[in-house]
Amino acid sequence: MHALPGFLAGLVVFGAGLVTSASVCFAEEGSADQAPLYQPPAIEPEKILPGTLKEFRFTSSRIFPGTVRDVTVFVPAQYDGARPACVYVKTDGFNPFEQKMMETMIATGEMPVTIGVFVRPGDLPAPMPGTLGRRNRDFEYDGVSDNKVRFLTEELLPFIADEYQLNLSTDGNDRCISGGSSGGIAAFTAAWNRPDAFSRVYAASGSWVAFRGGHEFPTMVRKFEAKPIRSFLTTATRDMENVAGDWFLLDLEMDKALRFSGYDYQFRVIDGRHVQGYAEHWREAMAYLWREWPERVQAGPSAPRAQEVLIPGEGWELVAEGFKSTRGPAVNAEGAVYFADTTNNTLHRIEPDGRVRVFAEDAAQAHCVTVGADGAVFTVSEKTDKVMRFDASGQGTVYVDGILGHSLLARPDGSLYVTSNGDKPHGPGSVWLIRDGVKSQVDAGVKFATGMAYRPDQWLLSVAEGHSKWVYSYQIADDGTLINKERFFHLYVADWDDDAGPESLCYSIEGRQFVATRAGIQISADDGPTQIILPVPDNSRVTGVAIGGADMDTLYAFCMNKIWKRKIRQHGMGAFSPWTGVKANAL
Repeated sequence: MHALPGFLAGLVVFGAGLVTSASVCFAEEGSADQAPLYQPPAIEPEKILPGTLKEFRFTSSRIFPGTVRDVTVFVPAQYDGARPACVYVKTDGFNPFEQKMMETMIATGEMPVTIGVFVRPGDLPAPMPGTLGRRNRDFEYDGVSDNKVRFLTEELLPFIADEYQLNLSTDGNDRCISGGSSGGIAAFTAAWNRPDAFSRVYAASGSWVAFRGGHEFPTMVRKFEAKPIRSFLTTATRDMENVAGDWFLLDLEMDKALRFSGYDYQFRVIDGRHVQGYAEHWREAMAYLWREWPERVQAGPSAPRAQEVLIPGEGWELVAEGFKSTRGPAVNAEGAVYFADTTNNTLHRIEPDGRVRVFAEDAAQAHCVTVGADGAVFTVSEKTDKVMRFDASGQGTVYVDGILGHSLLARPDGSLYVTSNGDKPHGPGSVWLIRDGVKSQVDAGVKFATGMAYRPDQWLLSVAEGHSKWVYSYQIADDGTLINKERFFHLYVADWDDDAGPESLCYSIEGRQFVATRAGIQISADDGPTQIILPVPDNSRVTGVAIGGADMDTLYAFCMNKIWKRKIRQHGMGAFSPWTGVKANAL
């Protein structure tokens, strides 16, 4: 570390939440506000055993077709294959100092027996001499999709295990990944998308900049439920700056975002230039990342707004699976949740105690369900022109015909709202009001109108636009018509998606709006922005959301073939619920 002038002096070393020390020894440096510096344990040189290296060129990727890349594999002397070895992946290829450090730290016990995989980014060779190939580094590393982690877990690591007969752990708790610059963001992105595959990350001067969506990472860290990732990050005071952004400033943003959401991490600001100090801090990073192994890396508490909704220790639980296309859920006054399995043409009911049963063997091609104030179940269909009413025994009768509907919503006064896209699969969509058996169009021009929900104070209606990032907000006039329309609720769209894909909405009685989207369940503030994003365990698209259960505090996520649930600090509502005032939940 070098002494820095002015305001930078206070930035030399940062630390953050969940920092503890066990067998690893740290020593204080500088002010009490600074994180302690790592002090390596002593070891006799003869106890450091040399491992072996294997080198090859990988040419058989399906995820990055046609690419070639050099790979080096380090096998420590202590590896015997009796149990799965931990795995360390370096995104920027082989450097001999990391081999020496791994040999040393495995000998001291600071790292478990770990096989190193040093891989270069891919290149697509030009088909003729004298010209440039297609360099894949930016595409593979700065992209924030799961392509890179899929390449590692589905292709490269299985190939290495098979080719060299190595027993590699597939548990993310036993895997660490590192890199500098674009390799640094690639390492974090792998863990972010698949913490079950990598839970420990070392990133030096990570490129959290606007190459391919990386500049959104600080915001994603703040909004998404915290993930079980432990990280060690560095940046440099004179780090890179170009058209994509200022590395130093954006790395500071990542530091603050990780702290905000309670992640287990360390952050170092180093006097120097881009990727300065990667080698010097490598051993400290590994000691921090592997501390207390094999204890599992735990997720932090998430951001403050998420803590208002989530219950500590209450995660997702699989309710049922084996469906074809779960859609359009709705809750009744007892907490039972009805939903349609559209492909199988059935209606199902999740009882308040969690049991799932068939409610109607013939759903009349239902696409969405709603429950009236009197407990009657209504459905609408994209295939027939009928709104159906089902009694308690599951027997259906035609309620209104002449409307092809995507979703419908019961109101306390007995009327229904229906979204329709006519006979065009992509709209434009309309909103209809059905009152006393008579339907009337109350809005048009929505780009594929999908789910609806109204606030518990009953004067604002939300309508999702399925092929955008928006949910419209309308004032409900006394006669049920819609006025003061705004494209109001702004949803998160993943970098690799064209739209948020909102399908289904519901409100809690406390006034939070829950939206089923491609990225998971997005929870909106009353003034429009998404505050919280809850992905499901397998990162599937969520097509339906409801809050029900015996105590009306169970959040359900419908994901086509699977249904997930978790207890939350919010409570469900419906047409049966009394008028309830809403308090601001912005900021």
